Amino acid sequence: MSVVESGKNRAPIVLVIFFLVQLLSMSWYGRTKDGRPNLLLSWVLTAVYPVQKAGGGVGSIASGIWGGYIDLRGAKEENIKLRAENDQLRQDLFKVKEELAANHRAANILDLQESLPYKSVAAKVIARSGNEFFNKIIIDKGRLAGIKLHQPVITPAGIVGRVVGLGPFAAQVQLLTDNYAGVGGQLSESRAYGEVKGVGKVFCEMRNVSGLEAVKEGEAIITTGLDGIYPKGLLVGYVQEVGLGSGAKSHRIVVRPAAGLDGLEQVLVLELSEQDLQIDETIK
Repeated sequence: MSVVESGKNRAPIVLVIFFLVQLLSMSWYGRTKDGRPNLLLSWVLTAVYPVQKAGGGVGSIASGIWGGYIDLRGAKEENIKLRAENDQLRQDLFKVKEELAANHRAANILDLQESLPYKSVAAKVIARSGNEFFNKIIIDKGRLAGIKLHQPVITPAGIVGRVVGLGPFAAQVQLLTDNYAGVGGQLSESRAYGEVKGVGKVFCEMRNVSGLEAVKEGEAIITTGLDGIYPKGLLVGYVQEVGLGSGAKSHRIVVRPAAGLDGLEQVLVLELSEQDLQIDETIK
């Protein structure tokens, strides 16, 4: 078959295709007399509708997922912000509580200072050194504040110890629990005398109390004033445990210091005169 014949055979097909395209185009853009789309356009729209609906659904899902992601991310950031604000509020509340507690302690120290018949210096604990044999603290007042060696140190709860080291602006205080500390003590009920000694631990021991004396757990122990350091009548501690003695053997008495030596923050240093420490002639 020649090239010319082949071209003649294709011509009718091309004309038909061109005619159909024109017809579809006219049908697509054509309208009925009353302004409504024609039937062919309706068929096309009907055929395309499921595809458009499915595509719209996928778009809605994608949009919903993206919106949900944005919302979750915003909620997460908001939660982080709220947690940070909550943590800050807790810190602020803790600081307020600490300030109130410090003010309360200071008020107690001031009340004690005003009620005592002795002059005194209020001081804060700024350091602590302790091991099995030595228990000492450093306070923020020294020689320039009128502090002297061997002056007794107390709190509203009871006695703490005595000054054993001195500088211009600070002083070292030996606690009752120190292995080398001691104070004359008297049982508040039996009125028996003894010596309260530090043993390098949390508790002290009261020694040289006759095994014939009645001693009860929880009984208070006060200073006797006989040691020349602590004035008479200050609270030392309480009987924690009693190892009963006999007529020939003293009691073994474990003493719990009243001052709470492990948590000291503020103390009073007593500025005592010789007259303050003078012992009544009847008990010498």
